[in-house]
Amino acid sequence: MKAKMFLSVAVLAGLAMTGWLYLEGNAYAQGQPSASVMDPEIAEIFSNAPSPPPGFASKEDYLNSFKNQKDLLAAYRAGKISKEEAMMASEKLETALENRASMDIYGKVVDQNGQPVAGAEVQANIDKGVNLIDAVSEEHQTKTDAQGLFHFLGLHGQGMGIRFQKEGYSYDANLPSERPSNYLPDPNTPLIFSMWKLRGAEPLVHDQLHDYLPCDGSVTRFDLLTGKKSTNGDFFVSLSRNPINIIPNKPFNWLVTLEVANGGLLEFSNQPYPYEAPIEGYQTKVAFDFPTNAPHWNSLFTPAFYFKSKDGKVFGRMTIKIMADYQPPPTLIRAEIYANPAGSRNLEFDPSKRIIR
Repeated sequence: MKAKMFLSVAVLAGLAMTGWLYLEGNAYAQGQPSASVMDPEIAEIFSNAPSPPPGFASKEDYLNSFKNQKDLLAAYRAGKISKEEAMMASEKLETALENRASMDIYGKVVDQNGQPVAGAEVQANIDKGVNLIDAVSEEHQTKTDAQGLFHFLGLHGQGMGIRFQKEGYSYDANLPSERPSNYLPDPNTPLIFSMWKLRGAEPLVHDQLHDYLPCDGSVTRFDLLTGKKSTNGDFFVSLSRNPINIIPNKPFNWLVTLEVANGGLLEFSNQPYPYEAPIEGYQTKVAFDFPTNAPHWNSLFTPAFYFKSKDGKVFGRMTIKIMADYQPPPTLIRAEIYANPAGSRNLEFDPSKRIIR
């Protein structure tokens, strides 16, 4: 706790100094051009600055010698360094303080059934802030033991991102795990991370639905096994908006109703592994209302659902995108659909086993 408090105070002091340097001036700094940490012409800043004090080969060596903000501020006030140099050195000091934070972590990897995943490769990326040019990070690797446990000790930085990999398992690489900023390392209570143990992909239909919807509440039917509009389709969609002809950039009332004949829908969100459809919990019809007084009103609707149709003979999942603000009507609907027509709830997908209809 004391280390964290010291770090916070030091960082705040650095930020306060940086702000002061923007406002403060002296005989040397007046009229000098401002510079950014990312400025590709940083060398020019050094070349235009006074020569380094005796004992330093270059001005950059001199700037790197500062160990605290107090000495840096004194050198700036004495005219030994420019405003730009003081700002860069201050940011480097702040980064150095932030990089002292411990990144120790104890973790455990389990599958969807809570069973430990042994032998998984674990990659940790340590955020080391930025240097004068770009972001800096360190990469460390280990493997889980027979109980799915792993740890990283003795590492320091500003944050840690973690990824996992093992043959026969899936890990959502689009959502890399992070070491929580308020985490307190304890080998007896490891952080839990989840991978999906693959059962083996079955033949699935994979369709992209792209069509248009009337805005007067009339129903449009689509076939979940083709993704196409059909009078015999089992997926019913209706959208109504008031007024039907809207004014661009002005909120309007609108309502979406979704229905699966002889089946139902089950909404899910933040699900990294939608590879197995649930047995129950489906609703035949669902409606979503978007009145203009809604706290987070939006003309874009992007839900995700499991579905079952044809009296449970088909299970699947789909993500939908409805853009309700096309003017004039109709408006746009898109969906990506994965469906297993064999009656299995397995939704793992292999493009080589795709069913073409």
